[in-house]
Amino acid sequence: MTTKSHDEMRAELIGRAGTDAGFRAQLIDNPRAAIKDAFGIEVPESMSLTVHEDTATAAHLVLPPTARLSDDELAGVAAGHRISTSAYDPSPLPHFHP
Repeated sequence: MTTKSHDEMRAELIGRAGTDAGFRAQLIDNPRAAIKDAFGIEVPESMSLTVHEDTATAAHLVLPPTARLSDDELAGVAAGHRISTSAYDPSPLPHFHP
């Protein structure tokens, strides 16, 4: 079984929404159902999920979370420890794996 990254799934969703009007409407109206239909996985209710559509008069910019580490986390990194924090991590999110 191949596991897709968050970015790969996002690209697939955007691509499909660009060619399938019904899927695009579902993705906008009910993104959890659209993701389940596309990948067979459920997005946890604890995760907020919103789909925005750019138009001729509206554009959306999505920023990643800030990557600020605490002093203790910085010390751990300097010592060679792997840390797990809320800081931005571009690796795939575990709940996006089927």
